[in-house]
Amino acid sequence: MKLRVLISEYPNDPYLNVAIDEALFAYNSIVLRLWRNSTSVVLGVLSRVKDEVNIEVTNQLGIPVIRRITGGGTVYHDMGNFNYTVILENKDVKVKGIDFLYGFLLKGTINALERIIGDRVETYNQTDIAYKHYKISGNAGYISNNKYLLHGTLLINSDLDLLHKTLIIPPKSLRNKGINMIKYRVNNLSYLLGRDIQLDLIISSFTKAFEEILSVDSYVDEITKNELELASMLVRDRYANPNYIFKI
Repeated sequence: MKLRVLISEYPNDPYLNVAIDEALFAYNSIVLRLWRNSTSVVLGVLSRVKDEVNIEVTNQLGIPVIRRITGGGTVYHDMGNFNYTVILENKDVKVKGIDFLYGFLLKGTINALERIIGDRVETYNQTDIAYKHYKISGNAGYISNNKYLLHGTLLINSDLDLLHKTLIIPPKSLRNKGINMIKYRVNNLSYLLGRDIQLDLIISSFTKAFEEILSVDSYVDEITKNELELASMLVRDRYANPNYIFKI
């Protein structure tokens, strides 16, 4: 089986961009999607808007607020942030659940970042990846039966001023004193490295890293008509529906 690689961006429709992950999960058994989003705020499935989003700012600036399929905290997207999504079935009876998501699959993300940087990175709070004591990547997952989705962000040259204006950092609901606060100390990787990072390097690094960890070859493909139709239906029914976005 080969890894299907989708270099797919619909930045002018951030609701569709986020919904595509769920559509791909429904159709695919092994896929790596690499994408960016226009300026938007993306909630975790259980995130409380009033605790994590400066809604007055997003309303004033017309920034979309979207609720994704996975857990974790609220994140900021713009074209200076790079997103990846990996989906696959896991039939290994020994390693399942969270251990598979963050103990195995996340190694592909770590490998990709270390290829880009040329140096080691650190992991905190199970899902936060940091370099030089700054968080550069946040990750979250979704599991259904034996199927897994892991996706995350990579801050390359995002507008950090706008990130801090739109997000409540740390969230008001933060109660767990065991959380390493590096989760809320973010920085752009281009700044930390002192150089520009080309998109081609990011794409090749993620592709090679997940080829290696999954022991597969890959091929570049495009999103199908059926996948886009399902994503569009999900947007209509949920992702752009205020009752879903602001349910918590």
